[in-house]
Amino acid sequence: MAVFIQDRHGELAQQLLQMTHVTRDRHQPCGVILAPSANINQQTLDQLESFVNKSETELAAKYLFDDHNMVFAMILEERKFAATHYTSLIVKDFLESRGLLQGQLIVASFPECGEPSESTVSQLIELAAKARGEEKEIRLFVEQSAHQGISSILIVDTDEVVREFVRLHLELEGYKVYEAKDGAEALAIYSEAVPDLVITELNLPIVDGYQLIDKITKASANKGKVIVLTGKQLADHLNRSFELGAIDFVTKPFSISELQWRIKKLGDWR
Repeated sequence: MAVFIQDRHGELAQQLLQMTHVTRDRHQPCGVILAPSANINQQTLDQLESFVNKSETELAAKYLFDDHNMVFAMILEERKFAATHYTSLIVKDFLESRGLLQGQLIVASFPECGEPSESTVSQLIELAAKARGEEKEIRLFVEQSAHQGISSILIVDTDEVVREFVRLHLELEGYKVYEAKDGAEALAIYSEAVPDLVITELNLPIVDGYQLIDKITKASANKGKVIVLTGKQLADHLNRSFELGAIDFVTKPFSISELQWRIKKLGDWR
């Protein structure tokens, strides 16, 4: 059931800290989604809960609204970073379709993004408040100490034209780029070169894209290692990719500038 907390005294930080600490004490991950928004009431939250539960029937979440900063917050129990990112896409769709979203969504997960300290939670709320008026995109929060820059990228696609097109543009941006035509070749290159990021199609021979995401995310200690670049556009493909550990999902046909922006956002955002 949706829980509505109208914060009339600017106490959203304390509420977030308390809730994230509860899940931490249970040794469970906790996802957080924040967004600058228009005024939200209980009826709207109930509608949002129903909307989200159509896709995620087992989701346990709490909803808060800070009417001082006009920031909506959602706390997700037992949700890692990738799963929280997926839920944020659903939340964004709901808020945007009703004219409630007024800037960028901020997405985090603890302990993957660091410890949910008072300073970290306050920083999240400040970022959400400052995101008002920005493009209505999703920003992934990573503490500076946990930040890993991106300098090398592996592109996995059966289409040689796509691989060459992406490689040439990324090399112009200064990235070291590797190519693989199938999942098996990608795993061999990954084990030897250990690139910072993998961009993969889902429709691959031998080892498909889902298997590739699963093997890479399990083998790597770093988070957010895979971006899906695919012609598959159904919600099930998106959902499964995020569940396996992908950090972003781009559908074909695609804009190379958008892909470059997403890579930069992943590497530079902290």
